[in-house]
Amino acid sequence: MPAEEPHGEQSLRGRVVLITGAGRGLGRATALRLAREGGRLGLLARTAADLEQLSREVRDAGGEPWALAGSVTDEAALKAAVGSLEAAWGGLDALVNCAGTGSFAPVEEVPPPEFRRIVEVNLTGTFLACQAVLPGMLRRGGGQIINVISIAGKVALPNASAYCASKWGALGFTRVLAAEARKRGIRVTALCPGSIATPFWDTLDHRLDLNRMLRAEDVAEMIRFLLAQPAGIHTDELELMPPDGIL
Repeated sequence: MPAEEPHGEQSLRGRVVLITGAGRGLGRATALRLAREGGRLGLLARTAADLEQLSREVRDAGGEPWALAGSVTDEAALKAAVGSLEAAWGGLDALVNCAGTGSFAPVEEVPPPEFRRIVEVNLTGTFLACQAVLPGMLRRGGGQIINVISIAGKVALPNASAYCASKWGALGFTRVLAAEARKRGIRVTALCPGSIATPFWDTLDHRLDLNRMLRAEDVAEMIRFLLAQPAGIHTDELELMPPDGIL
């Protein structure tokens, strides 16, 4: 783990960061932003083609990629991914949880399997990824975890029962983790953005103007800021909103 200075931003060069949901959207934007800082990046995604393309772009931007195929719902895959990063680079400095999914319908129209799927990715997947990295961070005496939640973890949005339930749960889990980890050298942040213009919206029936949403690149910049913040600061929660509000 790079030496930490008590004041001023920390360098991210050589920092080992695992990014879940790296194949597209905010995860991809975060990987490319951290690559420009010279980070060593574990890129976890389900689609091999996305990983291959992203790995090339990360390398071209100045980062060092390590492609990891798998899902945050797969406990064994997560543990194997973390183990391979620790073996290759001597440990893991940070986890950025960007993996997420969702769909929207009135409560009475939500198929129970779809509700369970969303909770499994957004809540259980967040838990599994955090649990996978914690042993190594505790052994090394420190680390950082950023869980990208959503403002939907704090606000009730009509037609988003499964999404909100999963995100409220993920925020509650992140708050507990922060309380447990604070005195053990691990900084934990719940990042709660409003709507972000990403491919998340491509398969959904909506009338939203993506041009009025947050840009993934801007949210990725805030993730870089959180990773680089002085060692003496713990940012427990951070809300980011587009100009018009949540949507």
